Amino acid sequence: MKYDVIVIGAGMGGLTSAAKLAQRGIKVLLLEKDPHIGGTSHVFKRRGYTFPMGPMSFGYPNKVKQFLNEMGIVQKIDFYRSHFQLISPLLDILYSAPFPELKRQLKKAFPLEDKIDPFFTRFEEIISFVKDVPSRHQDYLKSDRIQAFSAMSSGAFLKKYFSHEHLINFLGSMGTHPPRMSLLNLALMWNVMSIEGIWFPSCGIHGMAELIKQAFLDYGGALRTGSPARKILLKNGSAEGIECGDGQVFKASWVVSNADYKSTFFELLDREEVPERFLGYLEKTPYTQSELCVYLGIDPQKVNFSAMRASHLFFRDTYDPQRTPGLEDFSHREMEICRWSDKMPGFAPADRTAMVLRIGFPYAHFARFRTGEKRRPGSYKPYKEKLAWALVRTAENILPGLSSAVEVLEAATPISYRDWGQRYQGSIAGWTWDVKNEPALGGKILVVTPVPGLLMTGIYAASELFMGGVPTAMYTGSLAADFILQN
Repeated sequence: MKYDVIVIGAGMGGLTSAAKLAQRGIKVLLLEKDPHIGGTSHVFKRRGYTFPMGPMSFGYPNKVKQFLNEMGIVQKIDFYRSHFQLISPLLDILYSAPFPELKRQLKKAFPLEDKIDPFFTRFEEIISFVKDVPSRHQDYLKSDRIQAFSAMSSGAFLKKYFSHEHLINFLGSMGTHPPRMSLLNLALMWNVMSIEGIWFPSCGIHGMAELIKQAFLDYGGALRTGSPARKILLKNGSAEGIECGDGQVFKASWVVSNADYKSTFFELLDREEVPERFLGYLEKTPYTQSELCVYLGIDPQKVNFSAMRASHLFFRDTYDPQRTPGLEDFSHREMEICRWSDKMPGFAPADRTAMVLRIGFPYAHFARFRTGEKRRPGSYKPYKEKLAWALVRTAENILPGLSSAVEVLEAATPISYRDWGQRYQGSIAGWTWDVKNEPALGGKILVVTPVPGLLMTGIYAASELFMGGVPTAMYTGSLAADFILQN
């Protein structure tokens, strides 16, 4: 069967692109490998608890509402702000706060640092310039000044003002890690955290995905779940369709991939069909790493939550600058603790709480346990459960009683993100944030590819998550649709 457009993947970017095109009368086929839509915006259930597969909040809710309205989705959605706290050996700070309050907390914590005010004066000037990136045309990202901020090390910028390692690390990473991102990304990140805010929709992120799916179907779009793409078909170097995993072939004038760039170009295309130089860029530019994620259903009456003043707590129990901690040395590493059901009480049974614990992990550490698509050896489950309980015990250092409160425990690893989240090597947050890799891909918006007729959408269709995950995915989905409509 012939379509105008085939979209691979029903994540937020793919859904947005498909729905916007279908609304305008374009004949669209949306293929999804999993039996559900939404990608990592989906949720799963365990014994009465509902847990997230990926994002737990996002920034720029007004932009998200704009994208939904562009698709004809007008249902009322309320947004509730998520707040963030850091507890480390030297700092306990609620940092999703306006800059005046943030400055007050930092002056109290670092009384010998006398350039906090000058830093924020300059930093706010930079933010005032870059904060409009999400609302301007994509060519704005190519301006000389934006490019200069993109190439400038945030660490070098911070060291002009401060000497205390903990303060530099906090302002450069919102945690305990040394700053690695560009000054552009740092300014965008703090703008979202302290000014714009990070929010959760009243219908849930998965609920937004369902609204877009229903709009797509109402506009006459065709959706096939449980239908993986095996290969993107080319004719004379241009995309002309898809071969599915069951051997069926569908033709179209355009293909839009919501799979990430590396999965698309290394797994769905033959190497000889793509410019070698471009493949070289893809190979040498890393993604962000993956994580170990632990899902907990607990009895909150057994836990002392007094130290936790926000729904998201980043916690590092021990900090030793002379020590390079091992991956399983959780006490010396930073982890995230989220009271997930605070966002929507229905995510947990009455009088119970759903929680999520997350800590970064490289894919290579778990690769040996992936013996095939969603296939694992018998040693995998005991090992990931051992790690999960070790992470729970580390969190218990700030939340006394947590271990005894656990009634449900599930864990996801980088290979879970690979097989259920459809992310190349389990990557969770787009391209690397390291400023050293900024120039490699040659652009900020990566919707248009070197293969004619093949467009990209999702968080990997932008070299920087300048609006965060969900809105960036929707933005690139909207751009892909616009490109097709204009050509």
